[in-house]
Amino acid sequence: MSHSRSLSYFFAYVPTLLCLVGFSLGGRWAALNLVFVVVFLGLAEWLLPQSRSNEESPDSDIPKLILWLSLPATLLVLGSLLWAAATGTVQGWHLVLAALSAGFHGGTVSIVAAHEFIHRPDRSSVAAGNFLLLLQANPYFFVDHLRVHHRYVGTRRDHATARYGEGFYVFLLRSLWGQLSEAVQLEAEAARKQGRLPYGLYNYVVRQIVVFVVLLALCAWALGWLAAAAWLLSALTANVLLEYTNYLEHYGLVRPDDARVAYRTSWQSDTWFSRFLLYDLSRHSDHHVHGARPYYRLRSMEDVPVLPGGYAALLIPALFPPLWFRLLHPRIPKNSG
Repeated sequence: MSHSRSLSYFFAYVPTLLCLVGFSLGGRWAALNLVFVVVFLGLAEWLLPQSRSNEESPDSDIPKLILWLSLPATLLVLGSLLWAAATGTVQGWHLVLAALSAGFHGGTVSIVAAHEFIHRPDRSSVAAGNFLLLLQANPYFFVDHLRVHHRYVGTRRDHATARYGEGFYVFLLRSLWGQLSEAVQLEAEAARKQGRLPYGLYNYVVRQIVVFVVLLALCAWALGWLAAAAWLLSALTANVLLEYTNYLEHYGLVRPDDARVAYRTSWQSDTWFSRFLLYDLSRHSDHHVHGARPYYRLRSMEDVPVLPGGYAALLIPALFPPLWFRLLHPRIPKNSG
């Protein structure tokens, strides 16, 4: 077995390098990662061929190391953003661009790595995933993704499944509120069963919110309100990207409530950049049927819905519902579930 697949995942940290360089140079360079993802990757994914190889990645320490690098990468980018804001290295609208660049890093590196971590069986991985989600101000994903999304994907019970004909903006609001409210209630029920306060710190969602607010307040006190505002904008951007990912992963694909999750309930994309920038998240059909399978062993499946482009390529079309519907609707199988 070759190590080439494993080594290709190092590409995931190009956004890290671009953020660090951009924030240190300041000015327009602060938008370096934003331009890289939206413009360069968006165009490249329309032009370059698919990478459908199912080459087995050896069970070595390389893919595990690559995943754990997401923690220092996230801390470096966030720290660099806060320092640039506090010292005035990046100012005005350039600071907004820097926060958006950091948010794209959070959405493509931090939250995607967190997704992989929370699917692992060991406590240290789950803790790492929750830490990454905390830094991105996400209190609901850990609870809803594992206990609702993977169980009810493709049904109306799942808030993170985009419905046929539903535009991104409508989905964004419905999905965010649905996942957050359901996660709060699930944790409240678990707390009641333990004889604890349902909305106290035993509730994971409440605890994540409280800890993030405290960290944000400490940031404002130590580094100034501009640094705190940049962090908050970055986190909001990362979570919008998370919901965009949810939107295209299952858009318009349904299954009966009593049917098992099938490969056809998720969209697949094998563009090289989506695969190796996002730890093969784009091989989503295989992931939903085999949730415990490590990212570096996910397979490209036959006879599944295939996206017309990669995750970066479809970002702009998703913002224009008529264009999105025109691209996706002809590809939706009549019996998608």
